[in-house]
Amino acid sequence: MRPTGSFHSRENNFDFLRFFAASVVIVSHCYFMLGLEEMEPFLLTTGYEDGGAIAVGVFFVISGYLITGSYLNSSSRFSYFLKRALRLFPALFVAILLTVFLVGPLVTTLNLTEYVSETRTWMYLRNIMLMTSYDLPGVYLDNPYTGVVNGSLWTLPMEASMYVGVAALGMIGFLRRGLIFIPLAALAAGEFWLIAYLGISSFTVGKFFQLGLLFFIGAAFYLYRDLVLWKGWIALLLALAMVLSFRTPLGYPMYFVAMPYVVLYLAYAPIPWLSRFGKYGDFSYGIYIVHFPLMQAWVLMLGSGVSILQLLLLTYVPTLVLAALSWHYVEAPALKLKRLFAAAPDPGQAAPARGDSDDTGAGSEDHQDHPGVAVLVRK
Repeated sequence: MRPTGSFHSRENNFDFLRFFAASVVIVSHCYFMLGLEEMEPFLLTTGYEDGGAIAVGVFFVISGYLITGSYLNSSSRFSYFLKRALRLFPALFVAILLTVFLVGPLVTTLNLTEYVSETRTWMYLRNIMLMTSYDLPGVYLDNPYTGVVNGSLWTLPMEASMYVGVAALGMIGFLRRGLIFIPLAALAAGEFWLIAYLGISSFTVGKFFQLGLLFFIGAAFYLYRDLVLWKGWIALLLALAMVLSFRTPLGYPMYFVAMPYVVLYLAYAPIPWLSRFGKYGDFSYGIYIVHFPLMQAWVLMLGSGVSILQLLLLTYVPTLVLAALSWHYVEAPALKLKRLFAAAPDPGQAAPARGDSDDTGAGSEDHQDHPGVAVLVRK
């Protein structure tokens, strides 16, 4: 199997990969919501990461690849940041408002007057500006995962910092072949040596180096996409090596070596039904920002005795409906504005693939974007 034509093809599987990764997050979070994180299947299998963390990694690799293309094909840094904002903030704005003024009043242990008079209620609105806050007064205090309204939100400022990093590297001339390995080396040194050497235990610092490394590996793959040998047998061997290294000292380093190549190979693998997966919309971001409060609400109502399968089904179906509504009535209308700022590729540069640039109107370059998905906040 080989990529569809070339890595400039407008046929790709990014929409499916993001949707699949977002779904993995929901499965993984079911275990954490019920206090069963030690039984989480991905963590048991790999020995180093749960499913939410792996999905985050997938999103950051994809984001690094596509955001780099978006920056290089933007007419200016202003248009680049405006397009990033149009992808990130509209759905987040709606989700935070609904959480504060609908979910919170319905599930809080306080009466409405007490709830709205609490400073923490209004502090939660800072999430709209990527200033992460996790708790609302009286909300989910008796759940196994106590007091966390939306533990996925921490990845959004992390993602935004990568957007800034891409622009910064572009400004100083490092977002090019050869020089991209300087920030990659710095991030790798931080991830595999500096954090341990300095005894840094900060979750945020650790994730910055981990996700930053994955993001800029994706960026490097974009810059070298015409020179990389994209072969099915290489992807298969790397995937096999990653699996065989599970629960060994080589497992975690192999994750960084193998996963980005495998993900980007699969993004262009010629699987027709996958390439058409996003024809009805890209629901992955909506899934990401709405599933967590909804899952916590089910646990509050049904208790921690609810099964993993029950919690998954009860969360997944309404989450998908809400994500579809978010896409069609919030995200897609906002993304149409991106066309006003799209620039034609430089002369002689191959046209970017669908999802590689902003002129698709699909917002495919983001995760988190994904902005992707998130592992749980570490309290």
